[in-house]
Amino acid sequence: MTYLWRYWCFVTTGWGLLLSELGGYICGLSHAPAGTKRISNLLRCKKWSSTLIDDFFFERSRERIKSLQSNGQRPLLLWDESKIEKSESWFLEGLCSVESCKGKRLTKIRKGFYKPPTQRICVPGFHWTATLLSALGQTPSVCQMSWWTSRGKYQEVGTNIIFRMLKKLHKTIGSSVLHVLDRGYANAWTIEWMNEFKQDFLVRWKKTHLLCHSEKGTKQTHLLARSFKAVGRKMLRDNQRKISKYVTIAYTQVTHADFKDKSLWLIIVRDKKSLQPPMYLLTSIAITNTRLAWEMCHSYMHRWNIEQTFRCSKAELGMESPRLWFWENRLKLLAIVALVYDFLLMLLRNWSHWIPLFLRHWCHRTGNRYRNASIPIYRLRLAISHVLYTACCACQTSG
Repeated sequence: MTYLWRYWCFVTTGWGLLLSELGGYICGLSHAPAGTKRISNLLRCKKWSSTLIDDFFFERSRERIKSLQSNGQRPLLLWDESKIEKSESWFLEGLCSVESCKGKRLTKIRKGFYKPPTQRICVPGFHWTATLLSALGQTPSVCQMSWWTSRGKYQEVGTNIIFRMLKKLHKTIGSSVLHVLDRGYANAWTIEWMNEFKQDFLVRWKKTHLLCHSEKGTKQTHLLARSFKAVGRKMLRDNQRKISKYVTIAYTQVTHADFKDKSLWLIIVRDKKSLQPPMYLLTSIAITNTRLAWEMCHSYMHRWNIEQTFRCSKAELGMESPRLWFWENRLKLLAIVALVYDFLLMLLRNWSHWIPLFLRHWCHRTGNRYRNASIPIYRLRLAISHVLYTACCACQTSG
């Protein structure tokens, strides 16, 4: 039991995925080399692979989809991609060239300072495709997390991961979920594959892409959207920017130039005070009334949960610092961390009434900013780490 507690201390520390540090949480700091050896043996073991955890996630997601449908809710699959940067590494297996998000932030033009370079900054790293299962008003859960590289022995194409996932969903679940995607997926192959596997989708469309209308002809999206007036108005809260916005919504039936036999619907969301440019959403679900249009708008806004997943996994769970030479071992360690993240989400989803009391005793914070957080996952991880560390110390003292 003591080793079990120390193992959970190891997976919830979030200080970095260095085996030499994590080993100290398995057998105690005085026996850190032995703990490091145990973790290393676990990751190097040939009797299991990261696909074991992937299958576990998918099976749990399938059960939750059935539960959401029985409650009359529409399941949402939130898609997005990110990158894990290893800017100081050269010789690790599976590294490829990725565009540096950190470089973008550091070279952003700021008033009064020099103009940064305009070329893309690329560093060694690997890609990350994630899918979360959720519903409106619900805490998400992990459905799939895949790490892949575009070079070397383990070379992979990112679209293949999406293809395999859609094929698996079509065989086991059917067309009962709504795939919510960002502008990076606004292209013809997304529509083609969704049609092939009979999946509903909602994608944020780019304003310069062409769409066909029965009366207006073929135009760029932003030019076509000008012809349609608002049919609904609502005050929405932008939680990311901490502002309330008065927005309007309009919708119309369109088709894509490459798939004219497939009816699509374009939803136009406008900020009445022009604080932000209009948002264009393209969906395969027939929009017959304003209520459905607002549901699609809220479904896309719910996609922000996956952005928070990337941020929490990198900053809090240390996914940007796996110190492992070999690709397969690195995938196993990242899959274990993904399992821990899903465990934290499960606590928030199933024990929401218990979480405030737990945080008050083990991770107290003052101020409305902390008390009113909708998903206090950072504090929850720290609180669990404090509890397990205290329990381990108590066991050591009594032993």
